[in-house]
Amino acid sequence: MKIKEYIEKGEKLAGKQAELARILGVRDSYLRQAKLGKSGLPDAICIKLARYIGESEIKVVAASNLVTEKDEERRKVFESCFSITKAASFIVAALFIALISITTPNPANASQARESIAEQFVLC
Repeated sequence: MKIKEYIEKGEKLAGKQAELARILGVRDSYLRQAKLGKSGLPDAICIKLARYIGESEIKVVAASNLVTEKDEERRKVFESCFSITKAASFIVAALFIALISITTPNPANASQARESIAEQFVLC
């Protein structure tokens, strides 16, 4: 996801860009520049934005840094933040499936539950 999309999500929650800027403690024009991809946001503001919109802090920080980072090696580091969270989601889903198989008394129901959850996870 790009920083623009995170800002737009925040604007939707706040009602308008000026209100989001007030909540984050920045000028409206500063937020507009970041949304246009002309500048990034300071990490502390990214964290405030992430908490406000209920997103991963590291993803928002990485998206903001990708706006201005020119070094290809550093860009790869920031881009990897998005795949790390996907891997974490997979691990959580796998643990959830394991928990269901342990707590479900009927083996036939457990199999159906695992298949259903696995199908839902693939759709994500």
